[in-house]
Order: sequence, then structure tokens, then C-alpha cells
Amino acid sequence: MIREVKMKFSKYHALGNDYIVGRLLGYRDSIYAADLLVCAVAHLDFFTFLKKGQKTFDEICEKLNIRPRPADVLLSLLRSLDLIRKHGDRYGLTGLSGKFLARGAPESLAPYYASLKERPQCREFFEILRTGRPAGWSSRKGGDDWATRMQDPAFAGSFTLAMDSRGAFLGRRLAQKLKPGRHASLLDVAGGSGAYACAVARRYPRIAAAVFEKPPVDRAAARSIESKGMTSMVRVIAGDMFEGLPKGFDVHLFANTLHDWDRDAVEKLAGNSFRSMEPGGTIAVFDAHLNERKDGPRSVAEYSCLLMHSTEGRCYSTREIGDMLKSAGFTRIKTADVAADRTLITGRKF
Repeated sequence: MIREVKMKFSKYHALGNDYIVGRLLGYRDSIYAADLLVCAVAHLDFFTFLKKGQKTFDEICEKLNIRPRPADVLLSLLRSLDLIRKHGDRYGLTGLSGKFLARGAPESLAPYYASLKERPQCREFFEILRTGRPAGWSSRKGGDDWATRMQDPAFAGSFTLAMDSRGAFLGRRLAQKLKPGRHASLLDVAGGSGAYACAVARRYPRIAAAVFEKPPVDRAAARSIESKGMTSMVRVIAGDMFEGLPKGFDVHLFANTLHDWDRDAVEKLAGNSFRSMEPGGTIAVFDAHLNERKDGPRSVAEYSCLLMHSTEGRCYSTREIGDMLKSAGFTRIKTADVAADRTLITGRKF
């Protein structure tokens, strides 16, 4: 047994830290994905529905009475699992789902999945699919969603600390990939603990960095930056990103920020960035993004389930983010892989 564990560790170690951290992040981030799948089988009878014929996105939403945002997340998850396929603008079953998840098939596992129908998280997803509104953070009974809870100083502090632990690894990888060129200043928008701003400032000491955060998170950010010994290099600016961004910065970094908000909000933030940015500046969006087809990576499709459950957002595709940046006025959109299925999307203002 010990030898087997050592062999497995050696195999993962040989693949590098990016792979190992990606796996560890995935265990946490995928926690709601199975519940959404159970909900699709047990509450929507989704696969029996598609067995009757391929459907468009609008037909799926209308006939199953589900909202577009959670429907989008559900379809990306099922595509990433090879349980449905897209044919033009229509969705249909695969051989796998038709044989094992549609009711009436001789070997259908639908009743097996339905035995978990009463799981609280499955019922929550059914309600989210119907209303489009997020549930309580971490499925807390009668609790508020993430955005509301972030107004509480105690929760804001603990959540910021949690995201800082993720940023300790991802921030270094982002700083390696981000090429500031002649840019001299960076605004980390909704930067939480400041992990990403600090990582960039360490790698490029000439960059004047600031974290823009809404109270009470701004106080948590200041404490975190001080604990890193970076107060002289990274300052904190208090404010609401939806009301506008401070002027005077030539790089706007949105690191794991846009996925918390719906499309209208993301478009507004992209517009705020363009209007306040110096000419020649760069917007940098670092996040877990789906591919252009929105059928993977699987880890991102699974993470999107968590975001859809507890926030107003989801994981967007590289194309969706690129299109929103273009609509805001940015050009020269580029996409680069970073680490752990995270992607950097940049655009320029000329």
C-alpha cells in the first residue's frame, strides 16, 4: 500500500506542480457538479426529454421552464461529460446518455440517480434552474448568496483569506505570463487579498500596483498586503467597480472576478475599464474559461456549477470574454494558457 502511494505521488510529481495543483483545485471546485447532473436526471428528466428529438437552446429553456444562465451551465457540463452533443444550433443525446440516462432504456440508470433526488443541493439546483437566482453560499440553509454575504466583515475576511491561498500559487503563474512591456501601473480590480497584484509587483518592481476593492473587503486586502510585506509596493483604493474605476492606470487586471457576475454586469465592467483606462493600456482577464465550443475543459465546466449555484455568474468561454471586450472597444484580443486550466485574455485600448 505504501509503495503504491509513493508510486502515485512520484507519477504526479513528475507531471509538475501545475498538474498537482490543478487536480487539488478541481476536487474543491467540482463539488456541486454531480448534484447538477442528478438534478438533470431526477428533476428535469433531461435525457428522456432529448431522446424525443434534438432541441435548440431556446427550446430547452422554454419547454423545461428553466432560465438561460443556469441552462448554459448545465449544457456545458453535460457536453464536457460527453452526455450531449451539439449539432449546429441543436443539442442531442450521445450513445452513452441515450443508453444509460434516458428512462425506458433497458439498462437505464435514471432510477439510480433519482434515489438522490431529495439531496438539498439537488433541490437547490432545481430552484436555481427555474428562477435563475443563486442559492445560499455553501448551501447554508436560509443563507444569503455570495454577494450579500461579502457585505459582512467577518465573512469577507475569511473568504478573502481563502482566495488568497489559491492566489499564492496562481499569482506567480500569472505574473510569469503577464508581460507589462512599457506599462508602469496596474489596477487589480476587485483584487481581494491583493495576491495577484503582489505577485506582479514582486516580479516587476517598477510597476506601481493598486488593489481596488469595495468595503469591507478593502480592509481585508490591506491586512493581507501588509502580511506579505508589500505595503510599500501595493496600495489599496476603496470603491465600487460598478460605479467606475480610478483613472491613471494603464493595466486593468480582472483576476477571478468576472465569473461572479452575469453577462450584463461583465459588459458594464468592461465598459468601465475602457472609459477610465489610459490610451495604449491593456485589460487582462485571468480566470477559468471554457473553450470556444463551450464543451470543456471539464474542470472549468464543473467549477461553473459552483459559481452558478452561489453567485450571479458562471464560467465564460474565451470567445464570450473576447466578444465582450471587443464590444467595449478593446482590440488585439489575445488568449494564453497559464496553469491549472486558467487562461489569460488580454485586449488593448488605442
